[in-house]
Amino acid sequence: MVMEAPPNRMPWPTHIRRLLWMQGLMNASHFMTIPLLALYMSTNLHFSAAALASVMSANLLCAQALPLAAGAIADRFGSHRLITLGLLLRGLGFLGFSSLDGAAAWVGCAAIAGAGVACYEGGVYGLLGRQPKECHSTLFAYNNQLLNAGAAVGPIIGGLAGLADIRVAFGFSSMVFITLGVIAYKAQFGSSVIFRRQPVMESLKAAITHAGLWRLIVASLPWFFLFPQLYVAFPMYAGQLAGPHAASAIYVVNGFVGLAFILKAKRWMLNMDAASLTTWAYLGAAVAFSSLAVLRGIEWFLLFIIAYTVVETILLPTLETMTASLATDGSQGTFFGVMSAVGALSGAAGYYVGSWLILNRTPVETWLALGSVGFLGFVTSALLLRRA
Repeated sequence: MVMEAPPNRMPWPTHIRRLLWMQGLMNASHFMTIPLLALYMSTNLHFSAAALASVMSANLLCAQALPLAAGAIADRFGSHRLITLGLLLRGLGFLGFSSLDGAAAWVGCAAIAGAGVACYEGGVYGLLGRQPKECHSTLFAYNNQLLNAGAAVGPIIGGLAGLADIRVAFGFSSMVFITLGVIAYKAQFGSSVIFRRQPVMESLKAAITHAGLWRLIVASLPWFFLFPQLYVAFPMYAGQLAGPHAASAIYVVNGFVGLAFILKAKRWMLNMDAASLTTWAYLGAAVAFSSLAVLRGIEWFLLFIIAYTVVETILLPTLETMTASLATDGSQGTFFGVMSAVGALSGAAGYYVGSWLILNRTPVETWLALGSVGFLGFVTSALLLRRA
């Protein structure tokens, strides 16, 4: 039986409620600048497809591979310092984006920002995963709700800041991350939680040898490939269709639709079987991506973004819930870290393939190829998740 949260009150400790609000503010800062990042590199800095994908992949690989270590550190020593360090590193990376031009410098800044993501999420998800298992579905639904709220507000603020210069938006985002880091340091998120002092190697062994986790990871790989298209293929294609402002529009639509959907469908999602939700969401992704092979124009693309957002809003909290539920006591952060690290390989492939398809192939070839990845997810999740 899943515990349903009261409509107007989150049933968790004060530090968890504050951390969820921090998630919303963090994502608002993230989406102030991410909407125009790939487009800015291609049109203003004139980076090649390989250089653009290298910047995005450096960020992704650090963000998703390093949680393997960050999660294990959180399991051993707690989350407070990791959350603070993560926010400060992200601020430093975005500060570099606002002042540097070369591809190599941007790769370095992306790696720093990605390392910040790894530290921050290693601490946050290690802490969330330690909440009672019967709360996980509700907790991760609320987490997704506040992330979507940030994703809706962030592009609007970033767009206003970028009217003068996109670098202003980068600098503003940097200051927000640094400010949140100071707040997190003073708030000491999770410092009152009693952590089982699990040895790092013991946590890693528990995660790496867990057959159910590996079945979930394999079923998640197509999603890890498709999700980065939100940051590379989508804004670049929207820019081709209707100019740079269209790139910001897709994130506003993404945020508001995600927030509206999770508010309306949260109870339904909590009552559904997680494996079935994942399987049918993949089928929806396959149909949505493939439909763009025949439906052209910015209005159809924005309708696609609505469909994509529904899929995203189902898959993200569902995969997080299943990961937390599989985790053994004391190794929650490590389980999330292993999931993230393996997914980083698929995500990096998604960045390179997505940017190459948009810049070198026809829309028909691009969207049919991505649609086939969604269909692969449908097949693998149908075969593996019931057993996991």
